[in-house]
Amino acid sequence: MKSALAGVSSVVLLLVGACGHPTDPRPSDPLVQIPSNEELAQSLPTLADYPGAPWDVTMAIGSPEYPAGPQIYPADAPVEPTGCGDIPFQRKDQIAAASEGSVPNGIAGDSGRASVRIMRERPGTDLIAESVDWAKRCHEYRVIYPGSGPPDPETVYPTAVSVMPPKQVDGVELTRIHLTDNRAHRFQPEGSRESMVLLARAQGLVLVGVRHDSGQTVEDLLALTLKRLESNKPAPKPMPDRINTSELRERADKELQQLLPSALDAPREWSVRQSSPIIRDGEEDGEDASGCSRVPFEDSVGWRTDLHRNFREIAAVSALRTVDQHNETETARFGVEHSGASLIDETTTWAKGCGYPITPTESLGDVTGISVHVKGEANSRIDYTASLMRVRGLLVITKPALGQQSSQIARHLVTKLQHAQFDTAPNGPEPTLQLPDPSTRPPGDVAFPTPSAEATTKLARIGQGTLVDTASFHVGGYLPTDTPTRSSDDYLHFSSPTGSIACTWRKYSLFCDVPQGTYARTPKPAAIAERWQDSVTSFGWGGLQNGVAAEDPVVYAVSNELPYGSTIRLQDNIECLMENDGLTCVDYARRKGFHLSRDDLTPLSATGALANDTRPQPK
Repeated sequence: MKSALAGVSSVVLLLVGACGHPTDPRPSDPLVQIPSNEELAQSLPTLADYPGAPWDVTMAIGSPEYPAGPQIYPADAPVEPTGCGDIPFQRKDQIAAASEGSVPNGIAGDSGRASVRIMRERPGTDLIAESVDWAKRCHEYRVIYPGSGPPDPETVYPTAVSVMPPKQVDGVELTRIHLTDNRAHRFQPEGSRESMVLLARAQGLVLVGVRHDSGQTVEDLLALTLKRLESNKPAPKPMPDRINTSELRERADKELQQLLPSALDAPREWSVRQSSPIIRDGEEDGEDASGCSRVPFEDSVGWRTDLHRNFREIAAVSALRTVDQHNETETARFGVEHSGASLIDETTTWAKGCGYPITPTESLGDVTGISVHVKGEANSRIDYTASLMRVRGLLVITKPALGQQSSQIARHLVTKLQHAQFDTAPNGPEPTLQLPDPSTRPPGDVAFPTPSAEATTKLARIGQGTLVDTASFHVGGYLPTDTPTRSSDDYLHFSSPTGSIACTWRKYSLFCDVPQGTYARTPKPAAIAERWQDSVTSFGWGGLQNGVAAEDPVVYAVSNELPYGSTIRLQDNIECLMENDGLTCVDYARRKGFHLSRDDLTPLSATGALANDTRPQPK
C-alpha cells in the first residue's frame, strides 16, 4: 500500500460539560434556564435558509423517525464489531430538534441531503468525544442480516468510517466524520456513496450536520444555526400584529418562504415539510389530459404541480401523520398566477361543467376563494376536496379544503400571508430560473484535439498491456492513516509504482491525483477557490478536467500498486495502462483518452481505427 497524500493533523476536541436530558432538561443550577425543544427548534434552518431550489425541508421537534445519517435498521440488527451499532450522533433520545433537507429529483429519488439537528448531552458525557471514539473503533462496521438457508444467504452491509481533520467555520471548530457506504447493491439515484457528519458545540449543546451530495450547504446552515443560538435570535418571521393589504407578488421567493408554517405551528402528531418546486430542463412528462380529467390547478403526473398550468408555484407546506397505519397528508401551496389568468374563475367553470360541487371558502377576513369536491367514477380512487384563495395577490391552493384540515397548516399559511410585512422594498417579480447551459464547460475543462494516427497508436497500446484482475484494487484507505478496507464493486483504487500518481474510479468517473506534478494547473476559480483541487484530474462522462471542485478528497490516499505494463479495466469501455512514462487511459466508446504524468496532462483523440479491447476479464 502507498500513501498518496501528506499526513493530516490530529482532531482537536472541545471537552465541555453536559447539560441534561432532551425530554426533561434539568440544570444542576436552578437559576439556569435550559431551552425547551420547541424553543431550540426556532433556531433551526427552514426552507428560506436553504440556497437555491429545489429542497424538501422537514422539521421535527424531538427526533425524526429516521434521523439523517447512518442507520441501523432494524435497531436490533447484529453489528460487528460489537458495540458499533450504538452511533452516538444518531441517538434519538438526545435529539432536541432537527431540520432534514433533501433535494428531490422526481421519480429518481433524492439527489442530495443537508440536515442540521440540535442534540443534548447525557450528564457527565461528551457527545463529540464519544462520536470520535466510535469512528475510530468502528473504522469498518458491518450490519448483518442473517439468512434462512441457501436460497436466502446472509447479507452484510459494510460502511467505512474516517475521522477527518477538523475545520473552522466562523471561528467554530467542526469535528468531521466521513462515511462511505460499501453495500454491494445500491440504487445509483442515491448519488455518491460518501456522506459527512459534522459536529460543533454551542451554548452547552451539540449541533450535528449531515451532508450527502450537497456541497457546502450544511456548513453554511450550521454556521447560521450557531449564530441564532448564540444571539438568541430565531429564524425571522416578518409577522406584525395587524393584517396588511399590500400585494406580495413582487416579493422574492426566499422572502415569501419565510412565511411557511413549520412543525412549531402544528399539533405534535404531525410532521411538517416545506418544499420548493423541482427545477428541471424542459416540460416533458407533464399531464396531457383534457376536459374533466385536466384539473386546472394541479398537474398530477409531472414532477411539479404547475406544469402546463396558469400559475407558477413558489413553495408548499405539507403536514403528515399516521393514524391506525394509515398515512394522512394535508397540503397548502402558493404561487403567482400568469398575467391575465384567474385560476379561481378557470376552476369554477371547469367544476360546473364537470358536475363537481363548488362552495365558498370559509371566511378569513378579506380572503376570497372557492372550495371544490373532485370525485371520479365509482371505480376510481379520486375523491378529494380543495380550496383556492387569493391572498394579497398570491394564489393559495389547499388539499383538503381549508375547513377540512385537521392540522390547520393551511390556515396558518393564510394568516401569515395576511400579516406579513417586510422592511425592505420589493425587488420585482422573481426572474425565471435559468438552468446551466449544457454547452457551457466546467472550470478546468480540457479540449480534445482532432483525431490523429499518433494518438490512435498511443491509445491502442492500452489493449496490449497485461490485463489485471481487479479484485485487489477494490481495497483502499480514504486517509493516509486509515487501515485499508474493501470498498464497493463500483470503486477501484490504484497507484503508480513510484507513488507519484494515485487514482480512484468512482462509477462513471476516474479521478487521478498528482500532488507533485509540474504540468500547468488550472488557476483556482474565484467562486470555488476553497473547494478547488488543482492536482486532481477527472475523466468520464463530463470529458477531461484539469482540476476539480469538491468538499472532500476524491482520491483515496492508500491504494495498491498497478505494476508497469499492466492494464486495468474500469468498466466495459474504459481502461488504463501504467507505464514508466505515466498513465494512459481510454474510453473506447468515444475514442477519447489522455496521458498523465508528473510532467504532462495530454488529451488524446483516436480515429475510427481504434479497436476495443475484447479480452476476457481475468478472475
